Amino acid sequence: MRKRDIWAALAGIGIGLVILGVYCLVRVSLDARSGHVRIAKFNDEISNQRTNAIVLAANKAGPAVVSITVTQTYVVTVSPFNDAFFQGFFRDFFPERKYEEQVKSLGSGAIISDDGYILTNEHVVVNATEIKVTLPSGRRYAGTIVAADRINDLALLKIGDTNLPFVELGNSDDLMIGEWVIALGNPFAFLLEDAQPTVTVGVISALNRTIKSNVEDRIYKSMIQTDAAINPGNSGGPLINILGQVIGLNTFIFTSGGGSEGIGFARPINLAQKFIAEGKKYQRVRIPWIGVWLEDIAPDPTRPSDPKLPGPVIREIDAGSPAERTGFKVGDKVRTLNGANIRTTLDWDRALAGFFVGDSLTVVFNRGPDLKQISLHVAEFTEPSGIPIRIGLNIDDLSAYFAKKFGIGYREGVVVTKIDKGGAADKTGFKTGDVILKIGDKRIRTRDEAATSLQGFRSGYIIIDRSGLLIQIYLEIQ
Repeated sequence: MRKRDIWAALAGIGIGLVILGVYCLVRVSLDARSGHVRIAKFNDEISNQRTNAIVLAANKAGPAVVSITVTQTYVVTVSPFNDAFFQGFFRDFFPERKYEEQVKSLGSGAIISDDGYILTNEHVVVNATEIKVTLPSGRRYAGTIVAADRINDLALLKIGDTNLPFVELGNSDDLMIGEWVIALGNPFAFLLEDAQPTVTVGVISALNRTIKSNVEDRIYKSMIQTDAAINPGNSGGPLINILGQVIGLNTFIFTSGGGSEGIGFARPINLAQKFIAEGKKYQRVRIPWIGVWLEDIAPDPTRPSDPKLPGPVIREIDAGSPAERTGFKVGDKVRTLNGANIRTTLDWDRALAGFFVGDSLTVVFNRGPDLKQISLHVAEFTEPSGIPIRIGLNIDDLSAYFAKKFGIGYREGVVVTKIDKGGAADKTGFKTGDVILKIGDKRIRTRDEAATSLQGFRSGYIIIDRSGLLIQIYLEIQ
């Protein structure tokens, strides 16, 4: 082989090696770049999996969930006696001492419109002298109560700003047991010192729960039960579905230790929407009025005409009420109200809770052996103010309304409905709800008798009944 051929062969091999080296470098670079692309795609997939429906729902509603700080004022009464009898007997010699005590409490709420309306529980703001509302962004506002409904435990607040984030209200009539729900609120915010809402997740455990309240005039019916953790401070916060829509208002929990044990209850948002409309329009909740008063009685098996099924009967009908106008009569035995079975007066009260002025009701009842049905519209109730008398208070004849309001067991008598501050009655210890039994030596049965007896009254004793305790008050009119 000639020398030139050898050099040519070596040059070819060199060029081949160079090409191979360049190829390998390019291949490694491409593989590395492809690897980065694959890693990036994998990370994106993980991020997409992390951003699930729960995260999206919480992010949607979270900016409108507020922390509510309330200063509440309570009147504390201190007596040297622990026994009610001795308190009443020695009141003139050892008067009770009263003072105001301020307590701070916390709750949650949800902004429901961009002009600053906020929905929360009534028990969060009851007796409030100051309300502070804090948004997750840290902005703070003074809040005012627009309307409050003690029976349904709802309150509508207002803050002075616009273009605010707000929640979307859903439909609580379209819920399924087992579907995912999310509870938002500010539990233990005084410890966390953070306005960002806490998110807990659970399912709807049950629907249409009716809970006996330890507060006499509150009724919790058709409640949503959830195992999403609800803790102190969560009250008033929204319960949302997987779409981020509010379907309930976190209200209370069952607990043996003070914390969440997986049994929480929320007020359905559809009931709250009726309250919101009422509050926005009237700046208050009008008192609904039907005008019938029921009592529980056992069926009488000796009377063939008496239906054997249990049920309360109408014992009193208010004059001029919807019940009187539509034909109800004393002695009618109620069976159902808008389809709900009525077996006791408690069933009746629970069935009425949630109805507002203007709503339509259909009542099925027995009149003797006959089954009848009447439909009527709920009217607005105006509380009787009674008549003023010269010792500085108003009185009225005892009615079923006053008997229920003040917890009075009498069927007839005269009840104190108003006390003039600083007047003779106020100074001598009269209270609203007192039943006047005797003025001097005259037995009192009507308000006209009371007014007549006081016309020439100068001094003497007045005997009253206060929650079953007879009290004698000495009154002297200057």
